Amino acid sequence: MDKRKISAIAIINILTFLVSLSYEMTFTVMPFFLVNSLGVSMVVIGILEGGYDLVSNLVKILSGYWSDIFSKRKFLLTGIFLSIAARFYFIFGKKWDDILMGTILDSVSDGTIVPISDTILSSEKKKSLGKTFGINRAIESIGGLLGILVAFLYTALFLDVPYQKYFYLSIIPLLIAGIVILFLPEYRPPTKKYRIPIISWEMFFPKYLYLFFILSFANFGYSFYILKVYDQTLSEYKTVGIYVIFTIIIAIASYLSGKFYDRLGEKRFLYLTIFLFFISHLLMISLSIMGFIIFAFADAFLEIGIWATVGKKVKFRKGFVFGTYHFIVGFSSLLAGVVAGYLWDTINPEAPFIMGSIASVIAFILIRRFF
Repeated sequence: MDKRKISAIAIINILTFLVSLSYEMTFTVMPFFLVNSLGVSMVVIGILEGGYDLVSNLVKILSGYWSDIFSKRKFLLTGIFLSIAARFYFIFGKKWDDILMGTILDSVSDGTIVPISDTILSSEKKKSLGKTFGINRAIESIGGLLGILVAFLYTALFLDVPYQKYFYLSIIPLLIAGIVILFLPEYRPPTKKYRIPIISWEMFFPKYLYLFFILSFANFGYSFYILKVYDQTLSEYKTVGIYVIFTIIIAIASYLSGKFYDRLGEKRFLYLTIFLFFISHLLMISLSIMGFIIFAFADAFLEIGIWATVGKKVKFRKGFVFGTYHFIVGFSSLLAGVVAGYLWDTINPEAPFIMGSIASVIAFILIRRFF
């Protein structure tokens, strides 16, 4: 691998760290802000969570496609600008639909940044993709951990400061990220020709789309897990403290999962991921804190399972294919978030996690039958 690729991957890892830091500084306290300050229902939270993923992943198709042709650096800078704009909606918003607009802008930002980052990361050698994505996800988790620690200090010591003034702090990492992107080397579009059509259904590996759609139905947004833990602790700062532990585990699990993926192989790794999802959702029903901790492993393993698998199989138009997978995952998360919110409000807070367990079983059957 040449120095240009090494430096590009290093820059992407720094960018990932900063964006994750800003995101967690903001969205760790967002459920409390929505419930305690704006008084929104769980259905609205489900729409915001799922809508974020849907918009983000729809944008990922377009940004992934166009970034295969045009400047990756300019797309990344645009993403940072949109995320900063979103923070001002959170700062000055008075109603939940103001927060919705900010959430949409931030999701467009995420949709612009992620497929380009994944495309650059997938330029690594195929045999070490699990390690490459594992390190990146671990760095993302470390950035998130720092953001959660900031949120923890806020909820523990400075809760008399309004949420919306606190949101100003989350702009600082984004400004630094914009500077970092300026050092990213540009990539030229590949000139190699392929026999199959430029766009075909086969290039997306359909059975993996189906599998990751089902698995994403068992991963319906952190707000539900956080609020379920909050029901048990009845304390904002204790809940955020548990979230800190959760993020530490994700950072460790992300790095380890990359190594597991390279050693176990695709199928056995996916079986392990499904098992972790199934167990974590069962525990969330009555032992929320323990279930949340195991869910950290499941979530980290799913991340690596999706993106290392796609990165290994895709031969060309990587940005477009990565974007399509992100959209499928996001669309599933939107459906899951809305259904989970409805089940929470109309039945009980345990019902969404029963749904997650059922989705895990269906994913297991799908692998046994078609993989």
